[in-house]
Amino acid sequence: MRLCLGIAFYCVFASLAFAENGAQDLDHVPLNITTISSRGGYSVLQCWQLASIPIDAMQAANYPVGNTTVATWSRIEPKTHVGEAWAPHVQLSVILNGLIRITSPAPGSNGDASTGTCNGARGDSETDKSNLNSSMLIMPEGQRQLVSIVGTENMDNTNAKTKRPETQVAYIMPGTLKSSVVIAADLRSMSTIAGHYTEFPSNTEPTILVQIPFEGDKAPEHTVLHDGPCI
Repeated sequence: MRLCLGIAFYCVFASLAFAENGAQDLDHVPLNITTISSRGGYSVLQCWQLASIPIDAMQAANYPVGNTTVATWSRIEPKTHVGEAWAPHVQLSVILNGLIRITSPAPGSNGDASTGTCNGARGDSETDKSNLNSSMLIMPEGQRQLVSIVGTENMDNTNAKTKRPETQVAYIMPGTLKSSVVIAADLRSMSTIAGHYTEFPSNTEPTILVQIPFEGDKAPEHTVLHDGPCI
């Protein structure tokens, strides 16, 4: 069962890469994935370029992404607000339906874990949302999709030697490789000051995810291209 899922997963990467790059030589198409990572005790959004080299087989370019464990199919109801959260494992998530809005670091967080919920998530706060200011819209091919970069909150944190990173937002939805795949790697043990803030703001459609943890919480080999989601 795991093997079949792995093969299907590699094929998804191959078909998306081909759709985005047309007739280019797929041996030279890099695999860039939006990632929730950790830096200085904060969860941050980054664009990772995986070191994976595609293998030509089954009429597809197949990108190995590392050893994985048992995959989970998840359904989240519309207008669900998880609040502040951390990755339960270093994992890859593929969105098949719906919408995810990820804000990182979580606005207004002080690192207090006393109100944690499932997977270390903290409850919703309307006050936190008011901290977000300006945004930039990016429209991918054929649809109006948001990948927003939200304004700066570079405030000194008394619990850390480093400044609070710039707050950024990524909208994850079906469509392209850049929009529909995300790696979550901000473990609670790494993002000790602030995690990320997760919402599922679809009005009517549930959000469907396939979540695939990496074995031993080992992230795939990569290079960080820039802060913020891949664009």
